[in-house]
Amino acid sequence: MQKEENNKMAKIKFTGPEKRAHLRVSSRCGLKYTRLSKNLRRIVSAITKSQTEDICAGGIKFVAYKKLPLHAILEFQFKIPDTARYAAGFGEVVRIKSRIGGKSYDVGLKFLWITRKNAELTDAYVRKKRIQEIIKKLRKK
Repeated sequence: MQKEENNKMAKIKFTGPEKRAHLRVSSRCGLKYTRLSKNLRRIVSAITKSQTEDICAGGIKFVAYKKLPLHAILEFQFKIPDTARYAAGFGEVVRIKSRIGGKSYDVGLKFLWITRKNAELTDAYVRKKRIQEIIKKLRKK
């Protein structure tokens, strides 16, 4: 009897509360970044170009073609979608995962510093896009 209960419990998937502090959506936009030292000086003078995978007011996920160390500090700039503004600031690499094929990496970057206005514009874009996604799903039903 107890074995049957354990099997039933193993099949239950926990769907606890969302851990993210901000709403996030898939969004591709150009990104420029450079790695900084602990005293916030550029380690290399070259700026790396990339593309975001998703975006929120608290951070982005992007593709890197060279492995970045966990907790590395980056100086970044990206165009906020649906606006004429660019967001720039500093962020910390909080996740890095090798993509299929191992020649590129998904990087989670948490914003450490970004202007309040740019965070608000980014959040407004994310909310607008999420509403559009929901409306599209509802129309399909």
